[in-house]
Amino acid sequence: MNRRNFIQTIAATGTLSLAAPRIITSVTEELAVHVPSQPWFAKDGLGLFICWGISSVGNIEIGWGLFEDIGKPNKYWPPEKYDALADQFNPQNYDPDKWMEAAAKAGFKYCVFLTRHCDGYALWPSAYGDFSTKQNLNGRDLVRPYVDACRKHGLKVGFYYSPTDWHYNPRGWPHRAFPRRDAEMHHSNPTKLGLPKYVDMPASEMQNYFEQFYAYVKGQVGELLTNYGPIDVFWWDGYDWPAGVDIHGDDMNRYARQLQPNMVQNDRYCLWSTLKRQFGDYDTHYEAKDPAKRPAGVWEQCEQICVGWSWRGEKAACRPTSHLIERLARNRAWGGNYLPDFGPRPDGSMSPDYYAICDEMAGWMKHSAPSVFNVKAGPYPERSDAPVTIKGDVWYIHFLSRQQQTATLAGVRAPSAAKLLRTGQSATWKVDGDRVALTLPSVPPTDLDEVVEVTW
Repeated sequence: MNRRNFIQTIAATGTLSLAAPRIITSVTEELAVHVPSQPWFAKDGLGLFICWGISSVGNIEIGWGLFEDIGKPNKYWPPEKYDALADQFNPQNYDPDKWMEAAAKAGFKYCVFLTRHCDGYALWPSAYGDFSTKQNLNGRDLVRPYVDACRKHGLKVGFYYSPTDWHYNPRGWPHRAFPRRDAEMHHSNPTKLGLPKYVDMPASEMQNYFEQFYAYVKGQVGELLTNYGPIDVFWWDGYDWPAGVDIHGDDMNRYARQLQPNMVQNDRYCLWSTLKRQFGDYDTHYEAKDPAKRPAGVWEQCEQICVGWSWRGEKAACRPTSHLIERLARNRAWGGNYLPDFGPRPDGSMSPDYYAICDEMAGWMKHSAPSVFNVKAGPYPERSDAPVTIKGDVWYIHFLSRQQQTATLAGVRAPSAAKLLRTGQSATWKVDGDRVALTLPSVPPTDLDEVVEVTW
């Protein structure tokens, strides 16, 4: 597709409807690199990330808490102490039905549940490896209740799975955390200290070890993709192996799509050492950071809400609801999804902060949900000083700051109507050539995104 056809296609979709030709040419020329196999993903926009595991017992970061330099002084180091948390893991109050009921009311459309992190502990009784609920919870399956709760409350089902496993150490294996050099796991990032990260071994020999490891990973992936019915999202998280190892991306992609042909996959099936994305339906480069410019294609931003990815204790401060809604609005204005993360307590319950945030989001969704779901990206900041989402002939202008009372839109004619979604009151506007200055009605202030629906 040449540049002219690309611009014509964008205009035809309505993404930049009403734009004069001289303004349309300001659209990014970068073609989409990720196209989801299922259109629902880009339309739904808001997912819930849940990171949980044995680390919650120690209020330490999941997986990374294995390293001595994480959370110093780390009382769960050396690794055997971290592993021993599995013996104390007893989620007697695990009730994902309650989680998902609140999430559905808050507007979440899909969920990504951590099934196994880099610490190797699987939350289902896996036939592969020796570190799962099969060994520590009498075979209790913690994944099944989550799946059932998602379906009951209308959320699409997603699994997080990390191919990295720092616990893996079967008979004949060099040491745990291989191919990392430091089996005692002193340094989470040894290269920053000028230390080698991986063992010094010929690539062919290391590949032989990887083949054994790959069979283990593929076995667990097969369990996840065959035991729980249709899965909507699979969220990979990369291999901690050096460059040069063949991680069989094509084979894994074929295998996953054969088992779940309608499943959306992220782009993080890769080597951490190279970060070369091997496949995926959407872009996840924006972990806990905002993109500097509008990303091409379909993308998703994830971030932790209460200090860490997993449970970090009752005193861990959580971001306010205004932060979550602001991120959602900004991402939707650039065509992206938002995946905020919460970590359950070790007993399986969610903190009051989670439910309080869900309640506030539910209140906002009652009036402003149309502005973030099934919408297209708007011309922000090129033609608006506030984020814009679009649905047909309607623009939604997102006033994220209480200090901003007026938004200026460029390259447009006078609207036929403008109203504040929260109250239904009319907003006023002034026209100056092809520019419109839109002003909020006088209403009691709120910390949450104020959305004005502009009809052309």
